[in-house]
Amino acid sequence: MTFETLEESRCLGQPVDLYYFRYGTTASAYYAYTDAEEPITFDGVIYEPKPIQRGAINSSGTLDKSALQVDIPTSCDVAELFRIYPPGRSVALIIRQGHIGDGDSDFKVIWSGRILSSSREDSIDSLTCEPLSTAFRRSGLRRCYQYSCPHALYGSQCKASRLASTRAATVYATTGASVTLDSGWNGPHAVEKYIGGMIEWETAAGKEVRTILRLTGGGNVLNLSGSTRGLTGGTEISVILGCEHNMTDCETLHNNIQNYGGQPWIPLSSPIKINPYW
Repeated sequence: MTFETLEESRCLGQPVDLYYFRYGTTASAYYAYTDAEEPITFDGVIYEPKPIQRGAINSSGTLDKSALQVDIPTSCDVAELFRIYPPGRSVALIIRQGHIGDGDSDFKVIWSGRILSSSREDSIDSLTCEPLSTAFRRSGLRRCYQYSCPHALYGSQCKASRLASTRAATVYATTGASVTLDSGWNGPHAVEKYIGGMIEWETAAGKEVRTILRLTGGGNVLNLSGSTRGLTGGTEISVILGCEHNMTDCETLHNNIQNYGGQPWIPLSSPIKINPYW
């Protein structure tokens, strides 16, 4: 029996939703749930039955009321991603809808977007989600006339070599949002040059990235921008150099002065003011 037949019937249809959460880059970096009473297999993915609910999907054509709330039990693995500290990358969500008993297993996509935030109350984790269409209301970045370089470090316009700026190090200990490394982890560069840089490590879901905010403990303790979830002593990580976005670091630290994006020769005296040199 086809999806259309079940959808248009008065009593044959048994609608169910499939929730596919994608987090990470590996093939197994996903969480799949359904509000049905039994597991459902679709496209090679087994959707586990969970008491999951969602709000109404708004298709009015405007973006002002486009948020969607999805309530899941706190025991779900995807809820653990938002406990204590938000995940290091975007969590995508695809919702499909179909009918139990559909011989064609035709589950159609009815919503697609990403999770913005999470809140907990008792045993329920409420996820606030936004559709992909909200990307159209984001304003583009504008280039400023400035001394320092505006390029994102190791980005497409910076073009500095991320590989050449990366060193391998072994974690000695972790505490909250801090990582302790053995002495000499910084190699030939001063430890201060790693401020604003990053550390990376592999997890079952893929690569986790944290920004290095400051250094303590004589330079061996790295205070990070978030939790060290999945990171333990003895784990090998990658430590990546930072940049002060000035000409000195661009030339001597990254050997990338040809791609410097700032304007270091901006006149210090304004021609609008009274000045005999203008």
